[in-house]
Amino acid sequence: MPSASERLAWTADLVAPRAGERVLEVGCGHGVLVALLAERAGEVLAVDRSPTMVAAATRRNRAAVDAGRVRLHAAALRDADLGTEPFDVVVSFNVRAFWDADEEATWDVVARVLAPGGRVLVAFSVMTPGAEGPVVEAVGRLAGARGLVLSAVHPGPTAPIVSAAVEVRRPPGG
Repeated sequence: MPSASERLAWTADLVAPRAGERVLEVGCGHGVLVALLAERAGEVLAVDRSPTMVAAATRRNRAAVDAGRVRLHAAALRDADLGTEPFDVVVSFNVRAFWDADEEATWDVVARVLAPGGRVLVAFSVMTPGAEGPVVEAVGRLAGARGLVLSAVHPGPTAPIVSAAVEVRRPPGG
């Protein structure tokens, strides 16, 4: 297996799932972040619109899938079978739907499945200096409209392109 990219390793460290936590990754691609999260989390459910990417992620994570620690679905988030148990963490990397106002249904699903006290990490590549501002503003606005609170913006000194992550949380009683 190729080594994890620096940006996905940084994201996994930022998520820092604890044993027993349920994690939802949106836009799992080849499953690199899934593998990093599955090493620590209780359960990882990953979705991606591309059946080709989900097949690759399944191959990469075969042992964790067979052990029941990882489940993967080829579907848009709004159409995926996410079950009834809430998620402690929702994470994505470079998934524009989280900051695109035309994709508000993404946040409707997240608000529905996020546990009280749960958190969302929307990580992304910062292609040009200052490009993170509009993303942070959009994530804060879209999440805030659903009762989620912007709690941090994390800079990621990843190479060759720097990263950032917007963290929002559901209040414990929310």
